[in-house]
Amino acid sequence: MAEEEGLDVGAEDAKSGGKKKLIIIVVLALVLLGGGGAGAYFFFFSGSGGSGSAESSEAAIANAPSIYLALDPAFTIDFMVDGRQRYVQLGLTVKSKSEEQIDAVTTHMPLIRNSLVLLFSSQSFTDLQTTEGKENLKMAALDAINGILEQETGQGGIDAVLFTNFVMQ
Repeated sequence: MAEEEGLDVGAEDAKSGGKKKLIIIVVLALVLLGGGGAGAYFFFFSGSGGSGSAESSEAAIANAPSIYLALDPAFTIDFMVDGRQRYVQLGLTVKSKSEEQIDAVTTHMPLIRNSLVLLFSSQSFTDLQTTEGKENLKMAALDAINGILEQETGQGGIDAVLFTNFVMQ
């Protein structure tokens, strides 16, 4: 009888040992799968990957406050219209999200002012009297400034040109 009881105890120990091993294997598998899933999530969605970090830096720049730089002194351009001397005075401010590009505008100010004077003096006085003419001039000035910055620094970066003063006489 003792032998029968001994056999039953050993069989129960073997069964519980097999269950423990199975539980340990299942828990380890779940931990590994959970860890792999968490790692994949952080890699693909946290922005720590190669292209994700570029996207996050672009998002940070897009959310940064705008920086303004006045192009002082104001531009004064003279025109001959129907035999009369006419003048246009333009006050400009540039807007950017990048401090580096604002610094580049300051550095290359003589080249930018020269380009803008040539642009402004090539305009038609009558075209500048219309809203459409003024908008076209703003876009042309933006293109001129960004063109110089791309030539000198490799990137544009100026978001807008703003007229702070526009006097026609």
